Amino acid sequence: MAMRNLSLMLAGLALLAACASPRLDDARAQQVLALPGPQHYAERIVARELAGRCVRYAYDEELADTMSRARVKAGAETSVQVRGAADLEADIKRRTLAARYGATAYGAMDPCQVLDSETAAQTPMSVLVRRRG
Repeated sequence: MAMRNLSLMLAGLALLAACASPRLDDARAQQVLALPGPQHYAERIVARELAGRCVRYAYDEELADTMSRARVKAGAETSVQVRGAADLEADIKRRTLAARYGATAYGAMDPCQVLDSETAAQTPMSVLVRRRG
């Protein structure tokens, strides 16, 4: 029963997202929206951190706010409700990225190189950042 409710909620998120913003009908945005609360917010936390450390990229606050509204409308967990779990998932995401990019630690990575690679690969994280003009 819980799995069915989750499936219905995710379907609702997808419908809301498609109506809410042209950027939300991007497949990558749909993937981020469909993540469970802790992973969803972790993806956003790490994308914001990386964009904040790279002058070539900006975090897409407008898209993030639209995602938050869509999640609330669908009855999904908010960032406040999953803060501790999201922090843990963000740490996992940081370590995963460091390992993927061959860095000894997350802080040792070149954030611009990571965002260039993530954008080229069209990963879900890449929808949360945009190249500065």
